[in-house]
Amino acid sequence: MSVHPAGKRRILHLAADYPNAHMPRTVAVRNFVKANPWVDHTVIALTRTADPRRAEVVPGDGAGDRSVYSMRYWGFPLGVLLFPSMAIIALRIRRLLEVENIEVDLIHAHKFCFEGIVGFLLSRWIDVPLVCSIRAEAESKVLRFLPHYRPLFRKIVRRSKRLYYVSAFFRPRMEGLFPEAADRASLLPNFCPGTLPPLSVTPDPDRFVCILRLDIFKKKGLDRLLPAFAQFAAGHPQVSLDLVGPGTEKSICRVKKMIERHGLQGKVHLRGGMAHAELLEELPKYGGMCLPSHNETFGMAYVEALLSGVPILYSRQSGIDGFLDGIQGAVGVDPLSIPDIARGLEEIHVNHGQMHTALIKQHADIAARFDANQYIERYNRDLGLVT
Repeated sequence: MSVHPAGKRRILHLAADYPNAHMPRTVAVRNFVKANPWVDHTVIALTRTADPRRAEVVPGDGAGDRSVYSMRYWGFPLGVLLFPSMAIIALRIRRLLEVENIEVDLIHAHKFCFEGIVGFLLSRWIDVPLVCSIRAEAESKVLRFLPHYRPLFRKIVRRSKRLYYVSAFFRPRMEGLFPEAADRASLLPNFCPGTLPPLSVTPDPDRFVCILRLDIFKKKGLDRLLPAFAQFAAGHPQVSLDLVGPGTEKSICRVKKMIERHGLQGKVHLRGGMAHAELLEELPKYGGMCLPSHNETFGMAYVEALLSGVPILYSRQSGIDGFLDGIQGAVGVDPLSIPDIARGLEEIHVNHGQMHTALIKQHADIAARFDANQYIERYNRDLGLVT
């Protein structure tokens, strides 16, 4: 790969959640990268392996994108020997930049407590600015269980030109631990293309939907949603809940047993996985989308539901919380409280008409909140990437 054209800046992205030749990943970071054509990008897409013999670098993402390098690295789970494994990655990337003759103007580490360590070392070695994204799911675990790393993380905060919060609700936690983070903060949600409001669809206020991968049903709060739905349905025998998403046979069996345990046969239906286009077509038919997940970084399903005119039940201090101020039709609950989840379901059901009407009226505002353009323009301007 040659040196980038003169006058056009290059960002080095460090991202474990990026589709690559070793493993398929979510597309949120890739959506961010591809939304910014005003700069050049080099992506190091990271995949962990516990076997150091399997560590390797493969040019490309396995699907034809030559701006990506797929790097499988050695490392233990649960943050064991976190710094040594991140330092080895940094050394390998520095060597890769030298061999491939890649110039870098900025490093963007897409998780503060993991890639941020790599970015911090590289930033000092090659003397370029660093920015980090904050994703609560990853950061909260490391900050809680590896408190002895906090002096290092304080150095990373001080080195970072910007801290971009994908999880807006996590900002007070970061600034409580690292007051220096306050003047570096900026919001950067996952992007969601604006869909047209479903003006020709009449929703059914008695139909609810939960969108999740069944293999992680506990993280998504299904083990609390089902008993809460049973409480709610006791006063509304006509209501139903569709569970949309794939899962292994083992997970499906466990979920079916939970449905039976709470007496929800005939009320809760397993719909299986849906293609994205099919899901967007089905969403406007529902009266509410409920997903009381915990320790969620963002959650695109919430945004897609709101843009479809569907009121949402979401978790306070998790996921999309912090991006919903002023939006009617978003009911926050304590994801650990079954009674509070039941209350949220009741609130959506009783007020569905007003909420649906408000969401249709606010469609343009909601779409703008999660549209790429304003964030990319600010990102490039604040970091001096364009003139």
